[in-house]
Amino acid sequence: MSKWNSLPMWARGIIAVVGVVAVGGIAFGIYRSVKKGVDRIREGRDDKEIKDETSQELNQLQNQGIQPTLSDSSAISLANSIESSLAGCELSGTEEQIVKAILSQVNNQADWLKLQNVYGSRTLDNCGWGTGETKQDLKGILTSDLDSFDWTFTLYITKLKEGLKAKGVNW
Repeated sequence: MSKWNSLPMWARGIIAVVGVVAVGGIAFGIYRSVKKGVDRIREGRDDKEIKDETSQELNQLQNQGIQPTLSDSSAISLANSIESSLAGCELSGTEEQIVKAILSQVNNQADWLKLQNVYGSRTLDNCGWGTGETKQDLKGILTSDLDSFDWTFTLYITKLKEGLKAKGVNW
């Protein structure tokens, strides 16, 4: 304690401020990680519920003459690619690649519903301390994980929604 007392007042103030900021930053990081995990859990929906809902909407579109352009195998492949890319900690560029893959293959509302139906609700390992695994549908995982910015400082989830809207696809 004698070294502390021998420090000038301004030095003690700087050390105290740095200490408070460091503790606050760590606490905020833990809070954000836990909150994100809780939010992910709340977004999870039952697989049967998702498949029933999307199948019904897809059937209505097909009755109106709007057919999916996405084949079954392409929809399965895209859904699996999204799952494997977003499980755990994403690498740099992963979110942009997912947005590009979805926008290149989803051409209409029927494709979007088919992709949601095939994806269903999947359990993914999260990236972060104490967040564990969560079960989410396609919209939930994309909303929670496409949270990085592109070079224009626009969130990737916003890019995806804008790109889908330009194709006449409702989120």
